Amino acid sequence: MTQTHAVVALIEDYFELAYEPKSREFNKVFHPSCIVQWLHDGHLDTISSLDYAALINGRPSPQSTGAPRDEAILSMENISDSLSTATVRVRIGKKLFNDHFVMHKVDGRWLITVKASSLVHTFD
Repeated sequence: MTQTHAVVALIEDYFELAYEPKSREFNKVFHPSCIVQWLHDGHLDTISSLDYAALINGRPSPQSTGAPRDEAILSMENISDSLSTATVRVRIGKKLFNDHFVMHKVDGRWLITVKASSLVHTFD
């Protein structure tokens, strides 16, 4: 499998995890030391991957609420043999986000090591 195929597969696993967290193992998508960041009212919030896992597993999944899916890879770049970046669009319930990922190949597996998120739109 090429690096591009492996990174796309990781992103597809992220989309599945975002839509139904119990459908995928969180640690097969996110590195344990991953940080997740977003702006909230002009303030930068940062949480650990452990806290992010609790957050997404603690809310009703978009699948369970019948929310529509809207997801796409907007851009992707392989920086080196062990580093890639991507920007994706993903809808989580009534919110549409653009997420920027830093992904590393660690012990032979591609994992998200940084997730920076931006709210694009809120649906009524």
